[in-house]
Amino acid sequence: MKSFFNHANKILFATAAVVLFSVSSFAQDKGQPAFKIGGKVTTIGEVATLDQAAFYEVEKKKFDLIDRIAREKYLEYFWTNYAKEQGKSVPEAQKIYEQKNVKISEKEVTETIEKFKDHPSLQKLDKKEQEKQIREYLAERGRREVFDGIIEAGLKKADLVITFAEPEEPIYSVTVTKDDHVRFGPDDNDIKPVSCKGDDCAITIVEYSEFQCPFCSRVLPDVKKILAEYKGRIRWIVRDFPLSFHDRAKPAAIAAKCASQQGKYWQMYTILFDNQRNLADQDLKSYADKIGLDKGKFEKCFTNPGAIEAQIDTNFQTGSALGVSGTPAFFINGRRLSGALPYSEFKRVIDSELNSKKKS
Repeated sequence: MKSFFNHANKILFATAAVVLFSVSSFAQDKGQPAFKIGGKVTTIGEVATLDQAAFYEVEKKKFDLIDRIAREKYLEYFWTNYAKEQGKSVPEAQKIYEQKNVKISEKEVTETIEKFKDHPSLQKLDKKEQEKQIREYLAERGRREVFDGIIEAGLKKADLVITFAEPEEPIYSVTVTKDDHVRFGPDDNDIKPVSCKGDDCAITIVEYSEFQCPFCSRVLPDVKKILAEYKGRIRWIVRDFPLSFHDRAKPAAIAAKCASQQGKYWQMYTILFDNQRNLADQDLKSYADKIGLDKGKFEKCFTNPGAIEAQIDTNFQTGSALGVSGTPAFFINGRRLSGALPYSEFKRVIDSELNSKKKS
């Protein structure tokens, strides 16, 4: 039987070395010529501006690869020296270190079993096997934490120095359009600015999401918290980005846009996220009734979406052009963040933007 929890992936140095060699061809100065057309030179830097997201991803992958290999090599260095100090072999020394520093309490085991008790893979196991799997998971997590601690200590002492510069993510140009759905506060009816007016809002957040995405719903409480805390200084825009493997995401997006024609986009938005597992056509029509839409108008819009479907496709295309490949993705004044991020991460970027505006 496979373990309930996968162990941390180990880096294969031989493979990594090949990948590092293959990406090294991208290490070119931005001023270096990329191609010529009719004798006119276009530089690497000029090409990069045509697709900022793609070029950034290439450079970021290169940095991440170098960073990961450097950390693995530093661990090799650390264990070799530690083994010499202990007068042991590397495997023996590492085992001693882990036994000393990786601690698992019974309380932690009990709490983790409770946390994952509803997981299908865990439910199949008897109590003894459940505990065994959980202990293996906690031990692996503890080892990773120990390894991370060793690396962080090495960085602080400058025993490990990453000399390759991490690329700066570009500030993306995300233009607000007349078709965008905007809110200025945490409630569904907060669709008019409180004290800021359109482009005068200090913070503009554009979110690419879709109604079947579990990560999009997971971030909603933090979104409301942000909208409440920064009300009067923020506008939040949502754009559809229905992923191909979520077959009900696009119909749900159409339903929301049909609701917007009757001034109730955000009410439909909320009820769709509250019912992510029930997005069949009949469900969507029942939600229209629940939020008080004109049934005839909604039916007509939903069965013949026309321009609405074109708007959804346009949103997907603009997101892809900005480097969005999954949901949710956020652009805070053009600074891209991806995934179901915690409140603290939103706050960090928003406060940074507010502080930079004060200085300017």
